[in-house]
Amino acid sequence: MGKKILFGVLAVAMLATLFVGISQVEANPRISVVINGAPLTLDVAPVIQNGRTLVPMRAIFEALGARVSWDDATSTVTAYRREEAVVLQIGNRTAWVNGPARTLDVPPVIVGGRTMVPLRFVAEALGAEVAWQDAPPTVTVRFTPYVTPAVGGTLTLGSTADPVILNPILSTDTASGDIHGRTHLALVRASLENLPMNSLADRWSWDQATLTWRFWLNPNVKWHDGTPVTSRDVKFTFDSIAHADYDGPRRPSVQHIQEIVIVSPTIVDIRMRQVDASFLFNAGVQGLIPHHILGNVPVREMRAHAYSRNPIGNGPFMFTRWVSGQFVELTRNPNFFQGGNRPYINSIVTRIYPDLNVMQAAWENGDIDWFGALMTDHIDRIQREHANRAYFREVPNHAYDYISFNLENPILADRRVREALVVGLDRRAMVDTILDRRGVVIHAHQIATSWATGAPGLNQYEHSAVRARQMLDAAGWRVPAGSRDGVRVKDGQRLSLRIMTNAGNVIRGDIVSLAESYWRRIGVEVRPEIIEWSVMLDRFSRVDYDLTLIGWSLGLDPDPFNMFHSSQAERNAAGVVPGFNRGQFRNAEADRLIEAARATMDIAERRRLYHQLDVILNRELPYIWLFQRTVVTAIANRLQGVQWAPTGSRFLEAWFIRP
Repeated sequence: MGKKILFGVLAVAMLATLFVGISQVEANPRISVVINGAPLTLDVAPVIQNGRTLVPMRAIFEALGARVSWDDATSTVTAYRREEAVVLQIGNRTAWVNGPARTLDVPPVIVGGRTMVPLRFVAEALGAEVAWQDAPPTVTVRFTPYVTPAVGGTLTLGSTADPVILNPILSTDTASGDIHGRTHLALVRASLENLPMNSLADRWSWDQATLTWRFWLNPNVKWHDGTPVTSRDVKFTFDSIAHADYDGPRRPSVQHIQEIVIVSPTIVDIRMRQVDASFLFNAGVQGLIPHHILGNVPVREMRAHAYSRNPIGNGPFMFTRWVSGQFVELTRNPNFFQGGNRPYINSIVTRIYPDLNVMQAAWENGDIDWFGALMTDHIDRIQREHANRAYFREVPNHAYDYISFNLENPILADRRVREALVVGLDRRAMVDTILDRRGVVIHAHQIATSWATGAPGLNQYEHSAVRARQMLDAAGWRVPAGSRDGVRVKDGQRLSLRIMTNAGNVIRGDIVSLAESYWRRIGVEVRPEIIEWSVMLDRFSRVDYDLTLIGWSLGLDPDPFNMFHSSQAERNAAGVVPGFNRGQFRNAEADRLIEAARATMDIAERRRLYHQLDVILNRELPYIWLFQRTVVTAIANRLQGVQWAPTGSRFLEAWFIRP
């Protein structure tokens, strides 16, 4: 009897040993999975772990239209579906969905030689809806299948400005950014929710203890000449921006990097000296440049290098040619890493027009397919007349128009004069007339589409010609007795200022005309200078102006370091301000707030600090803040597949031309 008992104990112990490592996992072949009404065929039955259903990875990912791969070395599952990426590791409750990390209720496990992944998590990560039915046990998954469009066609766009430079680490203007934004991708980009999502990097992590960002690159990404994009390119791009000879505007985005370590060809660690909450968006969205082409080019010579006009990128479209003043042409990248025949458009041609009126006429004639912001006084007519051949989208522009003061000008260095110029403008009337009420007057940097908006107690600077005259009187600027033109004078100097803006922008031309009229009424002479875009940018960067009417197209992180920190007002040896603080605004308290907001990951604290900063900016007036526009985009019916975020379109590789 003793031997029988001993044998039974040993048998139970052996069975227990077989199940070590899969505790709380119960195989249940009765569970069925139904996707869009059809049973999912599985070679291994689903299992339940801690109340969660796990299914074979390849079956569920492929049923949802994703390409899946397995890495033996790291026990990692990576699935790609168009612009989306889902990454899981065996036994790890951390997963990555479109870049950021998430925590799983249960980790993936190995059962019967198959990798089992949590069904609900995977399905919902890819946008499906999941429901559970008890009797009989059934998981129901519903999603909208993606129909791959045909490849072909040419998308024709318009611009009123020629690009300036197509190297993404050196450009400062939207015309250039529009081009290299299609040819060059960065580590991350903006999602439809305006959050950072995967791009060249499938995923990333932040280690607070070591102040280290780790980025895992998509192993399938290549430069347009076929060379793989690697960690070396990431290091080279950021090192070039940090170099002492770099003369572009993006050094603040990398200034807190201590060291960049190439862990492997597809893994790079970026160690920081301190917390920089803006880093992921400010540096992560910076397009990479190729080490194998520019690696031996001195940083000081990059601007003049042929790459600036003939770049090799890594994005969905390849640069083809640029005929200055006429057009820029891009062609489809047939080896784009997202697969599935993306991008679907064969070529993109951006035609250059002398002004917005001519460009809008070109859209109405069918010469271009897309007009980003219709002229406000034509919107109702165009929507009515072209309803059968186009569709329209109205969105707030994540941008604003402003007039920059040159604070080195002795006249404008006096805040009383700046206040008088603001009060002397009827900005609400500008919105009503020039924008046809499609916009809002703003009073500081953070606008309604920023999560940092809402600073309390801002001065509204309501329009009053009477008060503006009183302010100028108090500042010592008076109209001489017997003056014929009514221009004020102080110490023998006339109150006369130049205002510079770019040719071809009808809205800005109208703003200048109205400003000239308003300011004439309060005794200020304004001399308009309407000049070519690249010439204006050069003068702006050399602080060769009194007033400049221009605009900011803002990033999704509200950090304004480049615009308002004192360090960004410094000139280089050539007399150029590489940063964006061209107006020479310097304020120690503003610097402190900007630095403090970068140094915390606490969103609420950052918002509080940016509110305090807006109060200072609103008081000190480095700018006349004008308005944030609401734009109406006109799109020819032949162009389909456009995806929209709250502030504009996304994912050009998903657009297609309808046959």
